Amino acid sequence: MTVISMRSAVLGTLFLCASTLLSGCSNTPYRYTKLVDVQPNAEAQAQPTYQRPVIGVLVDDPIRGPLENDIVAALRAQGVDASAALPVFGDKGIEGKSRDYLAQRMRDNNFDSAVSIELVDKKIENLRTANGPSTSAPTPAAMSMRPAPLGPDFSINEVTYVSHVRFWDVPQQKVVWAAMSVTHNPRGIASAGPAYAKIIANQLIQAGLFDTTPSS
Repeated sequence: MTVISMRSAVLGTLFLCASTLLSGCSNTPYRYTKLVDVQPNAEAQAQPTYQRPVIGVLVDDPIRGPLENDIVAALRAQGVDASAALPVFGDKGIEGKSRDYLAQRMRDNNFDSAVSIELVDKKIENLRTANGPSTSAPTPAAMSMRPAPLGPDFSINEVTYVSHVRFWDVPQQKVVWAAMSVTHNPRGIASAGPAYAKIIANQLIQAGLFDTTPSS
């Protein structure tokens, strides 16, 4: 099997898992994020506790800054001294940059760890029902938006986003925790920012990567 077909198969499996996981949720759109394929000690053994992570959303899109800030806020609310990458490193991507170079830049700014969020795929599905103009909107439509009537039909788009979430140990220059996030939100991932950020922050803390014990 080729690398491309393997990746397609993995993403297809993730979308299937997402559909199964999300179908049982309540009609609250921001609960429609799940972490799957969690890998502790992905490339190397983690050496907690980390003190100063930098948060980088690896996408050339206006959502980058707000989403980084949301994750920073979620971590700081639990006592983690996190910072957003955009104000520190600017809007240039990391493509073509070596791990040595990136690690040195982070050390220069006193970061001991980094969280990267990279969107790898999204799936758009159009949902329709044709049972007459008085028919209730399909369940997903009630999550976060009013259905747009098309004649006697309702039609909405459901969007599923799949992202790599990686936690980097800067001194080791290795990924020490990784997962895939699956987000289901018809209004786009930006609208789910604070709740998405809280889920990511909680998972990193539950993994024992940070010391959030209140000081006496």
